[in-house]
Amino acid sequence: MRSKPLRRPFSLALRLTFFISLSTILAFFAFTWFMLHSVEKHFAEQDVNDLQQISTAMQRILQSPSEPDQKKVSKIKESIASYRNVAVLLLDPQGNELFSSARGAALRPAMNSADFSTHRRAQDVFLWSVEEPAGSMHAGSDMKMETYRIIASSGTATLQGKTQRYVMLIGLSINFHLHYLEALKKNLFAIATAIGLLIILIVRIAVRQGHLPLRNVSNAIKNITSENLDARLEPSRVPVELEQLVISFNHMIEKIEDVFTRQANFSADIAHEIRTPITNLVTQTEIALSQNRSQKELEDVLYSSLEEYNRMTRMVSDMLFLAQADNNQLIPDRVMFDLSAEVVKVFDFFEAWAEERNVSLKFNGMPCLTEGDPQMFRRAISNLISNALRYTPEGKAVTVSIRELESDFELVIENPGTPIPEEHLQRLFDRFYRVDPSRQRKGEGSGIGLAIVKSIVTAHHGKVHVESDTVSTRFILTVPRKGV
Repeated sequence: MRSKPLRRPFSLALRLTFFISLSTILAFFAFTWFMLHSVEKHFAEQDVNDLQQISTAMQRILQSPSEPDQKKVSKIKESIASYRNVAVLLLDPQGNELFSSARGAALRPAMNSADFSTHRRAQDVFLWSVEEPAGSMHAGSDMKMETYRIIASSGTATLQGKTQRYVMLIGLSINFHLHYLEALKKNLFAIATAIGLLIILIVRIAVRQGHLPLRNVSNAIKNITSENLDARLEPSRVPVELEQLVISFNHMIEKIEDVFTRQANFSADIAHEIRTPITNLVTQTEIALSQNRSQKELEDVLYSSLEEYNRMTRMVSDMLFLAQADNNQLIPDRVMFDLSAEVVKVFDFFEAWAEERNVSLKFNGMPCLTEGDPQMFRRAISNLISNALRYTPEGKAVTVSIRELESDFELVIENPGTPIPEEHLQRLFDRFYRVDPSRQRKGEGSGIGLAIVKSIVTAHHGKVHVESDTVSTRFILTVPRKGV
């Protein structure tokens, strides 16, 4: 079953534009809603205040016992004359009309609503909508919806020559307010939409400009090739957010440059190392064929050629070993063994050569069990002792010591001799690295012995480093007691 291709993530510019625009637009729409709500609340408070003033004035007029009905009606008309779109309906307990303004009849259906009895007791304000003819009152006139804010009250007054209870409804038409709010809402949302689009455009431009340093860094990286690996980006010339990225890139390019340099040197060195034995073989063969040779002379030539073949074989074997280490294919066996016993075995092997060079071998240590591959460790120790014997002056000694640390063993191989300059110490474990580039090797090895030592120690999760001063040169191996 074919798997679906992974969806490519949205770009950073699109994400930033979307979220910044969305948050800004939402904030603007929230402000618009708050503004509409505030205006609507202001109109409602103004209407309630007007209705309460009118209701108080009406009750004061109605409850005046000394005035006749006509004067009371006249005063009621004068009181509502200063208000626009006010309707008054005055009824007796049986529902008979005692007084009605020009539009008071529109309030009568409100008495049948559930809100009427509730708000009447609390003398509160409620909304009521009713259809009324638009324009003239003749038949066929269009109907429009009129919305009133109504306050209902009741009391006792002297009307029609007797004291009786009354019910009074005062309505204030709020259609003007509603039309204003509707127009304001449309205008605000139209403006909000236009501003929202403008915000998206501005944010898009701002994000693009904000990403300009990132594009500049990207272009600078594109211009770096294998021919100018020495180029570096300047962290101080980028924003703070990109500073760590530039620093990390510079570190990475330094490592790549080092690898390229080492690879180029390695190719040249291995070509030189292989060319030398091949040149020797060709020269010896040409000399042997230049004239008749005795069987003994031919055998000498063959023995000499065999030495060169063996040298090339060792070199190829060492290179294959390092190739396995580079590809993480160097998997050592995991057995417990005595590290000091392996040192003694290597001493036995080099004893004759040490006597020939008038150099002594000394070992200071105790039995110490560690986990790993004993053959690999023996090879690493052999390479280090061989290297130490080669550079130890006559009459001196190569000293190997082992000491126990908290969770590791430290193996130190020390030899007196000419100190190694500080700038060369970190490069000694590079393949074919020479402290003196003009110096030629003649039988002292393939030039990658120390690189093999580092690969073996690293495969066992250990560490190796070198120290050198006027007294001696010390190769120090730190080996875990238990394999990791």
